[in-house]
Amino acid sequence: MSDYVESFQKVPLFEGLEPAEISQLLRISEDISARKSDTVVLQDTPGDGFYIIGAGAFEVLKSGNRNEVLGRLEELSFFGEMSLISSDVRSATVMCVEDGRLKKIPSEPFQKLLEEGDLVAYKVILNMARILAQRLAASDNRLVS
Repeated sequence: MSDYVESFQKVPLFEGLEPAEISQLLRISEDISARKSDTVVLQDTPGDGFYIIGAGAFEVLKSGNRNEVLGRLEELSFFGEMSLISSDVRSATVMCVEDGRLKKIPSEPFQKLLEEGDLVAYKVILNMARILAQRLAASDNRLVS
């Protein structure tokens, strides 16, 4: 677990968290192995947690009139974080393109931490709000340019 703590200090979602606080989150996490072409999350299905990539590479795909690759995620990237604050379905599919390892923080135990007033959970939510605000600003800038 200590390997994860050290590397996860670099994950923007965990910015400002002490090693002991990251360890607390890791205690509720699940280890997931993914092989090339595995679907990790599927668009339009209920979100049940968020994922941090420990190794490997993953593509974010959006289905519609045509399938579109929205991006590529690698080590220390994260996805699925919206499931922590919203009961909406997944907005995209994430597929493994290079064998990898992930840590999944399930929504249910994370929500329990929030309900108990756990400071670590609130720090993660604050970081998430900052990240989402940055993404929204970047999206606005792309629309204007």
